[in-house]
Parts: sequence; structure tokens; C-alpha cells
Amino acid sequence: MNTNGLHNLLTSLQKNSKHMEASAILQNKLTVQKAETPIAFIPRKVPADWDCFFVRLRAKLRMVWLALKAYQSVKTARAALGHFMAFKKMIVGGNGKRKLVKKNGKYGFGLYVPPFPSENFDRFILTELNRTIPHQLPVNAHQQVNFAITTHCPMRCEHCFEWDNLNHPETFTLEELKTITGTLQNEGLGHISLSGGEPMVRFKDMLELIRNGSKTTEWWVLTSGFNLTHDKALQLKAAGATGIVVSIDHYDAELHNLFRGHSEAFAHATRAVAASGAAGLFTAVSVCITRANATRDFVMRHLEMCLRIGADYVQWLEPRAEGHFRNQDVMLGKESIALLEKMFEILNHDPAYKSFPTIVYHGYHQRRIGCQSGGKFSFYVDAAGMVHSCPFCHSHDFKVTDWLNQPVEERGLVTACSAF
Repeated sequence: MNTNGLHNLLTSLQKNSKHMEASAILQNKLTVQKAETPIAFIPRKVPADWDCFFVRLRAKLRMVWLALKAYQSVKTARAALGHFMAFKKMIVGGNGKRKLVKKNGKYGFGLYVPPFPSENFDRFILTELNRTIPHQLPVNAHQQVNFAITTHCPMRCEHCFEWDNLNHPETFTLEELKTITGTLQNEGLGHISLSGGEPMVRFKDMLELIRNGSKTTEWWVLTSGFNLTHDKALQLKAAGATGIVVSIDHYDAELHNLFRGHSEAFAHATRAVAASGAAGLFTAVSVCITRANATRDFVMRHLEMCLRIGADYVQWLEPRAEGHFRNQDVMLGKESIALLEKMFEILNHDPAYKSFPTIVYHGYHQRRIGCQSGGKFSFYVDAAGMVHSCPFCHSHDFKVTDWLNQPVEERGLVTACSAF
């Protein structure tokens, strides 16, 4: 990062002294957990080529069986599956095949796809088929929900989309969180991402929320890695969590710490990935690729770091003028986007990179098939309890409790994404 970039980051942090003071008070209240001994990184387990071949074959046969069961017609099943496969190819690019990762005897096709084989995978497929040609089998009303369960956070992240809500009194009690997630699950919820703020600040409540919730939903935690020790990762796994997404925005510790506004952010994040992998959780690293970092050199160095620390997936996010970035010119240019899209295709489909983590890049498919948030596939509930199109499109549609208390047929629609 050049001198101007560092100056801009420091100036931004200085201007937000109120948030800095709140963060400092919060950090003083919290006990920062430090590992007594380093945790070894667990390498990403890549199935052998023959294993991948048979797993993909099994998954295809399972989808055929589900389609035939849903439609009771070869012709209709074929049409629905054809549309689904074309849709999937637009998301993953290249030859339409996903790289696989194996954990706990199951196979991961993607960050937002339930592990295979599982009942949750079956319901995911039935839900996607239903979006093309409706059928009568049970489906998810909500494939994915991002739910910010706390306003509190010890970080001061440069790109934080929850900036306006940080370090205010909590919106929901544990019982209210249980009621909200329970309602969503009763309607059919495939995947929930518990975020914040920093959800690890509310670890005991989050643990109880996951333990109490139905395992018809895949439970994920979106975290900076703060205080995520091996013991806590084991507790999350025992409670029924599927995986952890840890934000690491630079391979350089000092630059990541500066971007996150916390002197130990990088240490927390890398330890969290190690702890999660060792506990048997699926692990992902999420990175906001800014203009300064939209280069081949940065992408490769960051991905190599993710490979070393054992990440199963890497999620690329494009900066948007929301939250702490509001009213700033942060959007990526055409050349940067073209570079990232090309690298996305190569890194996910070139056999030379088969051992590398799978890249999840929302911008790639959004420019081809539109955004799948805004109630189509997912939506976002912020730390104040407001429903939005997604974390990066703040539509402020309605209070989640008011919305869920209405009969389904009378509920308003979540605002569709206007950017794609």
C-alpha cells in the first residue's frame, strides 16, 4: 500500500474517535483468549481424482432421483434439471464443475451448498428445482439468511457495513433470537450465517442458539476470528455448527491489522482458521478486495496464505459504498473486475490449482444472472433488526419481528438488488 493509502486509513480511523472509544471500552470488558500453544494448521483435504469422479456421479444421480420424485415425469424432470445445471454453470464458470473438499466423511461443493450426502443437500436441490418449475415436495422458504446477532465489536474495520449500528445496546435477547431463528426454520431455512458486529463477543448466547436450533439448517459463523480458540471451535462443532468464515483482508499482518483497526486482528484471524479446521469445521476466508489490492500479485499471495492455513473456501467481496464506505468512491473499475473474473475461472478450473481453496465470487455471477439476494436466495438482518436486500445494499425494508409476525401471504417483499 502506498503512502497516500496508509494516510487515508489513519485519517479515517482518527475521524471516528467516538467509535474508537467505544471499541476500546468493549475490549477492556472482554478477556482476550490466547492460545497456550500454537495450533497446527490442518491442510485442506482434497479428494483424489477418482473420488471426485464418483462423488460427482453420485450427486448427479441423486439430483435425477429427486427431480423424478418431485415431478413424476421424465420430461419435466429433465427440463428442470437442465435449467438448474445451466444456472449453476453461470455461477461457477468454466466447465461448470466445482472443486470438492472432504470433511467429516462429507463433501463440500461450495460455501452456500450443504455438504453431500445429506438431507439438507437434498432440500437445497429441491428448492432450486422449485424456483424453475414448482413442485409439491417440501422446500426452503429461505435458502440463506445473514443474521447480525450483536451490535458489539472490538474491531474498527475500514469497510464495515454495520458501522452505524456498532456498540449500541443489544437489539435482541437470547430468547428473541431463538424465536426469530425458530420461525425462519419452521418456514424452511437452508443456511444461516451468524454475524454482527462480532458474534464471538456473544459466544455463550450464540452457542445456545445453535445448540437449540434445528439441524435442518446449516449453521455458519461469520467472524473476524476474535477470541475463537480451539476449545470454542470444538464447542461450536459439538453444538451443531457447520463452518466458520473468517475475514482476512491482507496476507501482510500489519496491513490487515491497520485495515481492521486492531493490533492483533491478524493473529486472531489466523488462529481462528487453525482452530476451526482442527475442530472439524468447514473453514472459509473472506476478503474485501479493494482497488489497491485488485492485482494478480495480491490475489495469488492472499490465496497462497489461505492454502497454507488450511482454508476450504475463499470468498471474494467487492467493496461497495455502504456502511463505513458510504459516500466514498470505492467501486472496482472495469479492468480490475476483468482481472478478478479471469483469475476466478483459472483458479477454480485449471487442474494446476486443484489443491487450492475454492473461490466464491459473488460479483462474477451477479453480472451474468443478477444478484440472488433481495429475497430471491437470501436476505440480511442487521444488528438493529432491520431486513435488507443484503449486507451491501441497505434497503431498510422492515423490522424482522414485525415481518415474521405477519401471515406469510401478507408480508412485504424484500427489496431486490438495484445494482445488478
